[in-house]
Amino acid sequence: MNRTLSPDREGVPVEVRPSAGACRVISLAGSGRAEQRAREAVRNTCSEFLGARLPDALLVVTELVANAASHTAGVRGLMLHHDRNTTSLTVFDRGGTANWPHATEADPLAESGRGLHLVNALADSWHARPALDGKAVTAVFRTGTGAAESD
Repeated sequence: MNRTLSPDREGVPVEVRPSAGACRVISLAGSGRAEQRAREAVRNTCSEFLGARLPDALLVVTELVANAASHTAGVRGLMLHHDRNTTSLTVFDRGGTANWPHATEADPLAESGRGLHLVNALADSWHARPALDGKAVTAVFRTGTGAAESD
């Protein structure tokens, strides 16, 4: 039976689809340690599913949360979803900008500007979509039998 819940008190949509797999939502709003909390959540929730891809997922979630904190009105939350073939990490922001996430050419001497290049290189895919008053950026990792067969 599919069940959809209303947004939590921070406005993060909580959608539970038991037949599709495991889902966990973590509020990151108002946290000065949002990147650390996101990494802990991925490590504690997804390490079994991600296996050897866990370090990649930890770096990706750090970049997505840092981008939301740096380029929007703030981070709202994180949704982790796993089914038998994929693990998805979705970061929700608070909006505050009309710009959509995109990889740009960074100055070779710049200390920033490469985050989405890392996301693109480490995740199997990523995308952004509108969500509540902001955006949701999702990175997808193939983790099931399909990942092993495609290598």
